[in-house]
Amino acid sequence: MISHPSLNAEGVPPVVLTEEQKYLFDTRGWLLMPGVLSEDECAEMRDFSYRLQRDRESVPPEHRSSIGGSLERLIDHPAIVGFMNTFVAHGAVASEYGYGFRLEGSFLTIRKEGDDNYSPHGGGGMFNSPGNSHQYNAYPGHVNAALTRAVWELNPVRKRSGGTLFLTGSHKAAFPFPASIRDDRDSVWWDDYECPAGSLLFFTEAITHTGDRWTNPDWDRVAVFNCYNTVNAKWHKWEPNADHLAQMPPLRRSLFRGVYCEDNDVKAPAG
Repeated sequence: MISHPSLNAEGVPPVVLTEEQKYLFDTRGWLLMPGVLSEDECAEMRDFSYRLQRDRESVPPEHRSSIGGSLERLIDHPAIVGFMNTFVAHGAVASEYGYGFRLEGSFLTIRKEGDDNYSPHGGGGMFNSPGNSHQYNAYPGHVNAALTRAVWELNPVRKRSGGTLFLTGSHKAAFPFPASIRDDRDSVWWDDYECPAGSLLFFTEAITHTGDRWTNPDWDRVAVFNCYNTVNAKWHKWEPNADHLAQMPPLRRSLFRGVYCEDNDVKAPAG
């Protein structure tokens, strides 16, 4: 029986995906939710992000990461929980006290005008073997996207100004990635997006994707990249700070429990 938590760690219900959003993510391999955060939230999180980069000593040691400080609220934001329940979670180990998915990696990027990160990778996830994690499995009415990235854009992004690029649909590709597209960052086949600050971008790591050169002279790209997986798999060599983890609400801590399925559902606290 599937019993996903009805509330997140902040006591807010998950955002339920629309039929359109589910269809678009499945067919394209990526999905944008514009303007999920308020400008006040973005300002607070940008300030923390710049402190991490420029004045790290001002941040308590246990919070010196991209899930620290105000950024912690992003890891099980209602929009995250709703998406992961649909595309990533293993419902058999979900309960009111524990999520059916894990957060297995996180990093912050702050890129100024001219900073480049063009390096296409991924694709063909439907045909990756077990253990790869960069998989995409689907049958009518159900998908498991395994390793899935959630990107919080804390500043606006203009089209073709340096946001993430996608080769739409390539998570289902059966043929090799053509060099003619790989070697041409201006190819018409690369898709990107524009969005206001506080937008949330999801993509399966099974899709062909890449960073790009940030060309906006007016503001930096400030983005938090969080990576989620099913409870029985892990790809990244990353762990949260133990002291920070101990400070989290129990439900949020369940995002970091052991990588296995048997008896990995979280029970109600004693008493």
